[in-house]
Amino acid sequence: MDFPELERRRLAAIVSGDRAALDALHHQDFVLCTPSGALWERAFYLDGLSDGSISYARFEPVTTIAVTSSADMAVLRYRSVIDVTVVGGGGHLECWHLDVYVRDLQGWRCKWSQATDTIVD
Repeated sequence: MDFPELERRRLAAIVSGDRAALDALHHQDFVLCTPSGALWERAFYLDGLSDGSISYARFEPVTTIAVTSSADMAVLRYRSVIDVTVVGGGGHLECWHLDVYVRDLQGWRCKWSQATDTIVD
């Protein structure tokens, strides 16, 4: 499995708000831990991406996507730049990411994602 390419497809779906791709690439139990420490469950995040209440103008890796994997799990680590608008906030972020993919009956899907903001004031 080409996990860096899979992650790039997921990021493209996040930016475009492509609901079919988002559903296919995010595990039923998906949870995002945002840079502020909030936990966004799958329905909240994907619905927000679909209806525009969460809108990314840019979300792209700026380092190599490093991968550690086994038969049914993969962990990805990379740094990104993000331009995002969220109801009540948003802005420019530079983050480290840890994403956990698991293989289930639908294939490889992201189950957990954590972003850590690296911009120091």
